[in-house]
Amino acid sequence: MQTDKAASRKIWEGIDPTRLFTRPRIVIGSVHSKAVFVSAEIVRVDFIQAFSQCWKFPAGYSDIVELSEEEFHKYAHLDQPALMVEREEPRPVGDFLVSFIKLQMRGGHPVFAMVEFPVKLSAESQSFMQFMLSKTVVHMRLRGGGVGVINLANLAASRVYPGVAQIPADAWLAEPVFSSFGRNAGSPS
Repeated sequence: MQTDKAASRKIWEGIDPTRLFTRPRIVIGSVHSKAVFVSAEIVRVDFIQAFSQCWKFPAGYSDIVELSEEEFHKYAHLDQPALMVEREEPRPVGDFLVSFIKLQMRGGHPVFAMVEFPVKLSAESQSFMQFMLSKTVVHMRLRGGGVGVINLANLAASRVYPGVAQIPADAWLAEPVFSSFGRNAGSPS
C-alpha cells in the first residue's frame, strides 16, 4: 500500500501496462522489507486507487471490466441456457457486442470479465482470440475501482459467451458438458 498520493501518482504514471511483465522482476520496497517477484510468474497486478483513469484498451475494445463469478454466471445466463445468446446470431459490422469471458489462469485462478467491442468483418473477427493467445497483457477496470493488469503468458484457457460467429476451420464443434463439481452444479464449466 502506498498512502502518499504524490508517490502513488508517480508510480502510476511510470507504468506502461503493455510492458509491465517484460522486466525480469518487480521489486517492492518498504521501511522494513523488500519483496522480489519474478515477472514471468505473476498472474496479475491490481492497482486499487480512487484517482486512476483507465488506460486505453487494446485492439479497439471499448471496455473491459472484471466481474465476480456470480455476475459472470448471471449475465452470461449460464444457469439459464435458453436465454444464452447464440454465437452465430448475425450482428451488423460496427454494432457493439458484449461478451462475457472466463480466463483460466495457470495456478487455477479464473478471471471473469465483460468485454465490449465493435463487431468486425469476418476476416478480422478472430483478433480477440489471437490477442488472448499473444502472451502479452490485458488490463481491465476493477469493480471496486482501479485497474487490474493480467499477464496472458499465464493464460491456460479461455471461454467466451457468446463468441464471435466465425471460428477457426480446425475447431471441434461440441457443446460444453455440464459439470457436477464446484459451486454451480449443472452449469457449464
